[in-house]
Amino acid sequence: MDAFFKIAGLMLLSGLKFFLAPTSTVLAGFSFWETVLITTTGGAIGFLVFFRFGILLSVWFQKRFQRKKKSLFNKKNRFIVRIKSSSGRIGIALLTPCLISIPIGAIISANYFSKQKGTVLINIVSVVLWSFILTYVTLYVKS
Repeated sequence: MDAFFKIAGLMLLSGLKFFLAPTSTVLAGFSFWETVLITTTGGAIGFLVFFRFGILLSVWFQKRFQRKKKSLFNKKNRFIVRIKSSSGRIGIALLTPCLISIPIGAIISANYFSKQKGTVLINIVSVVLWSFILTYVTLYVKS
């Protein structure tokens, strides 16, 4: 039962703050493939949950509030708009696990790209890719 809670906690960490998850999983004593499996599963589940939440949140905001012409720009908004404009959903997907975090990246993807086919698949492939990269780097630094 202790192993179940350890894995569940690491999967929860993967779904919320993916960048720290592979290192934490390796330090918990898991092998390369176990780490990739745990972090990929947690990250994918986290993305799916927050993507669905982002769609529901977007629909709720559209029903509740009228869009105003005035827009508020700050550094973070400009960064997101620049990535969205220059590289689209692939850019958001590649930056989501490490820089943006899975919850925020999933909500951004749901808000801007939910109607495009393949958005979820691209983001899950990005989670798998980052899981391999971060696990390899962690094990390389550890040894």
